Amino acid sequence: MRYTKDHKEQARAAILASASRRLKEKGFHGVGVDGLAAAAEVTSGAIYSHFGSKEGFLEQVIRGYVSPEFEALSVDDQAERRRMLVELVYSYLSEEHCEGVADGCVLAALTADVSRASDSVREVYQLQISKMVALVLPAMPGDFEEQRQRAWALVAAIIGAVSVARALPAGVHRDAVLQSTLRSAEDLITRA
Repeated sequence: MRYTKDHKEQARAAILASASRRLKEKGFHGVGVDGLAAAAEVTSGAIYSHFGSKEGFLEQVIRGYVSPEFEALSVDDQAERRRMLVELVYSYLSEEHCEGVADGCVLAALTADVSRASDSVREVYQLQISKMVALVLPAMPGDFEEQRQRAWALVAAIIGAVSVARALPAGVHRDAVLQSTLRSAEDLITRA
């Protein structure tokens, strides 16, 4: 029996959705192809068939699961865009996001792994983080160059803060990382 192209794409999407959660939880070196396959309830051969390699899977996770929540910032009204961005940053820099690695931002979960990956994975990461910056940029005060600098600073700060906070035990130090970054992020967004 032959499957349609649509069936293959649906199967691929289902594998990505299930196994990406495990990859974010365990990290690239913390889970093997067998673990990814088990999370998606498929064989290891299905991972290789759809993605070519474990690194090919990582590349597709980065390509497909970065910044969907930032897409909502595409509203025309700048004041509304700023309000939405502040709200999004509060959510991003929350204890819930720190604890919910599997359902959280792929950038905060896998940046360290991407830094050790091949150039093709890093290029996809660069493309995706640049898209995230482009979505944030119009909400920033100032001329274009200042907006660009603030957007990059904000994106780097929130991703870095969540990565650092996740490395700390729950408690006062983790809270300090999140709260101080939140204050700095608000300044970047709202102060001219």
